[in-house]
Amino acid sequence: MAVIFLSLVLIFGLLTVLGRRIGATLFPNETKGLSTAIGVLLAVACFSLSGSAVYYLTSVNVLTLGAAAIATIGGIVYATRRWRSQVVQSPPQTLLGEHRGQTAALLLVTVISLAAWWQAILSTPIAAAARSPWLVLSPISIIAPAVALVASFVLLHREAKLFGSLALFATLFSIFASATALFPLGYGFDPFLHRATIAHIAEHGTITPKPLYYIGEYAIELFGNILGGIPIAVIDAFLVPLIAAITLTIAARRLPIGIAILLIALSNFVTTTPQSLAYLFTILTIVTVPKAITRYRDLVAPSIFALAALITHPIAGVPACFFVAFCATRTWNPSVIKTAARSLLTIGAALALPMMFAAQAVISHAPVSFSLSNLWKLNELPLSGFLFSHGSTWLDGMYLVVGNLSSIILVLGLAGIIMRRRSKTPSTNDSGILMMSLFVSFIIVSLGIDFSYLINYERQDFALRLLLLATIFALPIADETIRTIVDYAGYSSRSRSAAAFVALFIVSTATVYGLYPRHDGYVRSAAFNVSQADFDTVYAIHQREADNADYIVLSNQATAAAALQEFGFRKYYHTDIFYYPIPTGGALYQSYLSMVNTAPTKETVGSAMALAGVPKAYFVVSDYWWKSDAIIENAKQQTDDWFAVDGGKTTVFIFTNEESAQ
Repeated sequence: MAVIFLSLVLIFGLLTVLGRRIGATLFPNETKGLSTAIGVLLAVACFSLSGSAVYYLTSVNVLTLGAAAIATIGGIVYATRRWRSQVVQSPPQTLLGEHRGQTAALLLVTVISLAAWWQAILSTPIAAAARSPWLVLSPISIIAPAVALVASFVLLHREAKLFGSLALFATLFSIFASATALFPLGYGFDPFLHRATIAHIAEHGTITPKPLYYIGEYAIELFGNILGGIPIAVIDAFLVPLIAAITLTIAARRLPIGIAILLIALSNFVTTTPQSLAYLFTILTIVTVPKAITRYRDLVAPSIFALAALITHPIAGVPACFFVAFCATRTWNPSVIKTAARSLLTIGAALALPMMFAAQAVISHAPVSFSLSNLWKLNELPLSGFLFSHGSTWLDGMYLVVGNLSSIILVLGLAGIIMRRRSKTPSTNDSGILMMSLFVSFIIVSLGIDFSYLINYERQDFALRLLLLATIFALPIADETIRTIVDYAGYSSRSRSAAAFVALFIVSTATVYGLYPRHDGYVRSAAFNVSQADFDTVYAIHQREADNADYIVLSNQATAAAALQEFGFRKYYHTDIFYYPIPTGGALYQSYLSMVNTAPTKETVGSAMALAGVPKAYFVVSDYWWKSDAIIENAKQQTDDWFAVDGGKTTVFIFTNEESAQ
């Protein structure tokens, strides 16, 4: 533990030194704290890029990563020395501002609220399967971080910006890092898969086949693990929550009023995945572009963040790169060339991701088709919303926000574009163009392209990622619209001030409540966390078989996640069939769904065994599955043997068929 702590201190110290140099060079007009924070994340992005280069060019080990680290540090020092700028001194101000008493009171409220939040989540670890943490942790507890958010924003817009920034960072980190405390066994499925991949690369130097993305995140974790000696589980638990807290605090400082950061789907930042990290790099790309671009050095920071997003996940990285390209055309002359270039970029931004999805399907030899006529069936878009009362004032208020997040921020963004036109200010706002282009991409992917080979929720997931990206690019315009509304309403009366505080409090509570799956009178969650029973089940199966035994397991994703964490990529059949079902449209997961949704039969299991070429299969049924009692009774009539785990929390059925083995 002492070694890990020392490693963390050295890493943060190095990043702070590098961040200060970068910030003073590229953002000389910002305060030291803000410019250093941006510089730290730029340094992280540079390490992401250099580590990715190592992965693609050679084997990942101490020597290659050490060389990459030295090259990265040397490159940053050289570049900042060559581009050194005159740091503009910000006007002197007192730490607590003019209203010291109010500032101190708001700080005290923030500290007490966060202490109450951590006391609640640390005293309620969830190890059993649960549809929603709010069924275990009292929903009343969300009042604490909501109050802290309100206090932080009030502080941020007073004279004491340093304390406001620190309060907002601490609050956001407490919100995002709550998953680690609430779910000590792990949360979600994707983080388990990515951690297993990173562990495999750390042990073997590479992984086959090499993915064309994700490496941006893997590189950061590999630097910390191989050079810093920090366990992958520790890095993975806090990487995105920490970067998200810093990123959104920077965004709140760089945007006109900052409130719009609460209107994007913050649930994406409670766990570490490449997609989440790429979203953050994209946000940083947007907020680090200056209002007036006078030299190409102004685009250095956004370009680095865009490239880091691209190497981490192209779904976010491609729009980020288009955004930088749009910004680069601002100073082009003559205007004819500028207009032509921006028109081509607009079309490219709208079509790039749909074409990428289709190309990936073709490369994978998956059936995919395009229908132009379906593009007009806008009523079939996978949009959800909440407009009706269910009789609970607070839940109605929260769901008006959390149930309409995408619509709210996109409407605010569209309103901002219209208002900018009416005021005769430049209407060719780059983020607005990307917002509209990505919404067109969302329509094309949702309605025009048929991904019939994917599971229904996966088809929607592709499209909804584009909708989320559209809301991210809407941030600057939506935030400007909010500021216009606030300025128009004014604070000349106590009633208006009270209304603004209530609105901010409702948005804040909705933000926290929407972090996790919900199971209430408004939404019925079908998701369950990885539980102790899942770990006990994979160990019970593993102990029945020799290390080199060939078998498959038909289970839900929670059990598969536990197997990934404990045994890594133990077995693959025919190079692409993992012995547990990974829910990405794979054949084994389809077989599992047939067993639990239709009927458990020997024929279905036999087909799965024949597909993998194994003589034995295990079929796992969790007691929380819909109609689990009926499934278990039917399976008992079909199976060769069965056993229960943890008093029946899971029931495991064994099927054998020697003819299936190759």
